[in-house]
Amino acid sequence: MVRVTVGTGGPAHAAPISCVAFRADGGRLASGSHDRSVIVWDTTDPGRSTMVTEFGHHAAVLSVAFNPAAADLLAVGTADGTAAVWRVVDDRPPSLMKLLAGHPGAVTSVAWMPDGQHLICQIAESRAVVWHAFDETYLGELPDCVRLAVSPHGLVATVGSDRLVAVRDLWRDPGRITYLPAAAVEDCAWSPDGSTLALAGDNGSVELLDLDLAPVRSVRVSDSPLRAITWSTDGTGLIAGTYEPALLALDGVGRPRWRRTDPRLWPRCVAAAAGRVASATFAGRPHLITRSPAVTTPPAPEPTARFRAGVVTATGRIVTAGPPGERHPLWEHETRVAAVAAAGDRVIVSAAHRDVRVMLLAGNDLAVERGLTLRAPEPVKAVAVLGAPEAPVVVAASHDFRLFSWQLAWHGMPTGPRLIGEFGFGIAALTRLDDHRLTATDHHGEMVILALGADGALST
Repeated sequence: MVRVTVGTGGPAHAAPISCVAFRADGGRLASGSHDRSVIVWDTTDPGRSTMVTEFGHHAAVLSVAFNPAAADLLAVGTADGTAAVWRVVDDRPPSLMKLLAGHPGAVTSVAWMPDGQHLICQIAESRAVVWHAFDETYLGELPDCVRLAVSPHGLVATVGSDRLVAVRDLWRDPGRITYLPAAAVEDCAWSPDGSTLALAGDNGSVELLDLDLAPVRSVRVSDSPLRAITWSTDGTGLIAGTYEPALLALDGVGRPRWRRTDPRLWPRCVAAAAGRVASATFAGRPHLITRSPAVTTPPAPEPTARFRAGVVTATGRIVTAGPPGERHPLWEHETRVAAVAAAGDRVIVSAAHRDVRVMLLAGNDLAVERGLTLRAPEPVKAVAVLGAPEAPVVVAASHDFRLFSWQLAWHGMPTGPRLIGEFGFGIAALTRLDDHRLTATDHHGEMVILALGADGALST
């Protein structure tokens, strides 16, 4: 049986949890939150995690990592460009050991080298900085780095904004070998023995590479884009987080072991150790699972919206419309459709990852008269459409915190995306009230009504 701890009573963060990391033995879990705090949990009994200690920073905590050579040291990266090293010991208050400040952007990832002395900080400006953490010595930069992973032998894998995957040996040979994967990579992770690099693709596939970045295997594990990936402690399996949102446990060749879906999951970060799995979450406590290959949960329900005398819905990648039992296919996306919406009898919107398709249908059948594809700044979780069919306004909520809109003119270029606002607990749902109003609900159940003004802009 899978035991899950998420959002229950007791100590908790006051905002979504953005990052999690296990100590090597699985007995402690660190979680960082947008409330600027870090909590270390006792996970000896995964079904009853308890808080050991808590400390805070001056900005949202975006990354945490236990030191591989000293189990009581924890690296933390924050949104104000700070990296810090804390000593966290059960029987005494946490103490700040080192502060590495002044990065030119948010520190979105921290990764220790195997010696436990050197720390790599990935910065939101698409580069990484290498430090000797305890001498506070800056050693250089890795250019074009949006994701990174360090192997047990010190090889550094990076994913660039150009989609290239690169591997470097920083001490012996600063040159790099590169590989261009079939899909854009959302995350990467080395196997515990350092022999295999796993890539999580935005096409729902896991790609495995050897030390020379030669392909070993590629497996499609989800029709939803993958967001995060990590290995089991023994290297016999993988844990992937998807944008659905879901957690997938896979064996070494990519076959499913179990699946866990939960609307509160925020799998921008997943961790595994000693048979335990943890994920970031929009709840105040980490999503913590004991592994069991026998238990699974079904996929999220098909996105559906009312349209004419029936519905518009999506099954996997295909958008259909019509009354129950007579649905007709309209178009197909490259990945699983996350959301659909409709306005009146003419406009249908569907979103799959970053692609938002808007179609104007004929008044008397399902023929598409005009259509366009919008590119969202972030992966989209929910959509709505307001205004008149001749000049609709499309609203998209990201999987994280932000809400965007576009003003459309079928015979011209769309205006947008315009950032409407950010929601501290993420956006759980958008609900259209009428042609000019909608509600946005966060993961705590709080609701905001947004209205369409005469200029086509949305406001509260």
